Amino acid sequence: MPAPSSSDRTSNEISGGAQIGGNAYQAKHMHFGGRSIGLTVVGLAAVGALTYVAVNGGVGTKPEATAAAAQSPTATSAPPSPSPSRSAKAKETTGTPKAEDAAAPEKAKPEPAPQRMTPSVPYSGQHIYCSDWRSSPPGSNLEVSACTQVTGSDAAFGVRLKNVGKGQITVDMTMKYQYGTTLDCPGGYTTHGIRIDPGKTWYSNLGSCSVPDLKRQTNFQAAAYALETSDPDASLNIGGLKFSPTAVFDKDGELRCKSGSTWDSCDTLWPYRPTA
Repeated sequence: MPAPSSSDRTSNEISGGAQIGGNAYQAKHMHFGGRSIGLTVVGLAAVGALTYVAVNGGVGTKPEATAAAAQSPTATSAPPSPSPSRSAKAKETTGTPKAEDAAAPEKAKPEPAPQRMTPSVPYSGQHIYCSDWRSSPPGSNLEVSACTQVTGSDAAFGVRLKNVGKGQITVDMTMKYQYGTTLDCPGGYTTHGIRIDPGKTWYSNLGSCSVPDLKRQTNFQAAAYALETSDPDASLNIGGLKFSPTAVFDKDGELRCKSGSTWDSCDTLWPYRPTA
């Protein structure tokens, strides 16, 4: 039997091989220069690579390395994550205050506790005549009633101040009297910072505006200014002038008071009601 030519076989033989799936061979023995090596399943690319080495004497780049490089995707290194800049950190620490901090409401300051009401003594005795209550000025929490007390031919003038509001008020007042014209009390009588509790009444001192001998036939009455204010320089004229009932000693020396167009006994027309 003639020997096979080199074109038919190489010097390396693969014997006992069987094809698997068209891409791989299972070889029982592979011969290289008379030596046989047992193999398991090898890929088609590996077989081709071995054939290439056998034919070319192992010169050149290893095919398995080339094949692995061809099959693996090109590796790319991800760029490093940028670290936050110093300016960004500075913004976090020194920037605008947090919204919840800015929106936090300021704590309301507690209102000061009201001070003790300014003490006074309600009027007492006979022949006291007071006007009706009048707001000073209209619509305010302060109401005023001017009063006159007559003893013999002498008279004393005063004013009652009532708080009709819901909180303590501070009032300034000045006392005068009418005797044909408006006159100051002997020595003057002005008081600042009168504190009055809700629903309470403060009484001026009748002895601080006492005038003797009003016998001549001239009308007389108390004239008072009062205003709810904490400003000692405020004009008390804003409250409006408040008068007590008009009184006079007639030609017979009898005391008479006026109500509208009527002159009559002061005790009948203007009886003093301390609780009013």
